Amino acid sequence: MLLIFSKVLVVFIYIGVGLIANRLKVLPEESVKHFISLVMGITVPCLVISSITGQDLNGDMYRNTILTLVLTTLVLIATAVATTFVSDRIFPWKDQQDRNVLASAMTGCNAGFMGLPIASAVFGELVFYYLVIQNIANNLYLFVMSLAQLHHRESEKSSKSLREKLKPLVNPTSVATIVSLIMLFAGIHLPEYAMDIVSTLGDITIPLSMILVGVQLGGADFKTLIADKALLITSAMKLIAVPALALMIITPLPVDPVVKLTVLLGMCFPSAVIGVAVSAQENKNYQLMAEAVAITTLLSIATLPVWIMIISYLYL
Repeated sequence: MLLIFSKVLVVFIYIGVGLIANRLKVLPEESVKHFISLVMGITVPCLVISSITGQDLNGDMYRNTILTLVLTTLVLIATAVATTFVSDRIFPWKDQQDRNVLASAMTGCNAGFMGLPIASAVFGELVFYYLVIQNIANNLYLFVMSLAQLHHRESEKSSKSLREKLKPLVNPTSVATIVSLIMLFAGIHLPEYAMDIVSTLGDITIPLSMILVGVQLGGADFKTLIADKALLITSAMKLIAVPALALMIITPLPVDPVVKLTVLLGMCFPSAVIGVAVSAQENKNYQLMAEAVAITTLLSIATLPVWIMIISYLYL
């Protein structure tokens, strides 16, 4: 347990480094978009490729891959229904659009940008691989299912075509995931020299992405966010109630513990950063979504280590 805590602590030290660097203007806000492009366009795809193609697919892994994808989808659907129902009832002072945005913030998980590095650092390559699979379902939620939440109880739906809505799914990480899965199922491995290069580039992801989370938090007005009742309730739902719901769903299921670990771990992360872009795309209150991302990310520094220790106790 001490080993798990020490690994989690190192990850959050990286976040502290990023926050301090931002406050000291070493890494100003303008640098974020460039570093995000580096992480999402190069280092995360490399981390995905090295993790997936380094696995040897057998009967258990094949079954667990499918189960991880299906169970994550079911948990996200159940969570979306529950958070939409709850949001309509606990935020009577908010208009419908803001209630929808907060429901989406409670559901979407930052299991890619924040989750993959933590999974790799704390649990190793196997759980990282399954979390990559889980992120396929998570991305489908963000770019498809979340639209239903954002337009809940609205008479006018988005006029964007299905092709326009699905366009964000085509990105370096998703392409790397698909290519890597094809290689995995076909039994194709990269040459050792190429694998060393890809692995080295992928290893940069863990410290760099966490430093970037700290940089993003550096510009937040924590006093204002902490005082916002709706954001605090949203954070409690996202970081405590939603993982607890996932735990109740997966506990009685007769599946491999690593699948349960992965599905539950993915639901413990703060609100998805991509949710801000999706909200803006749908002409919703993206500023509120950004505030929810900031406060849940900040508070996850306290809740995530606890959940990781609970998950480790239950499934390792």
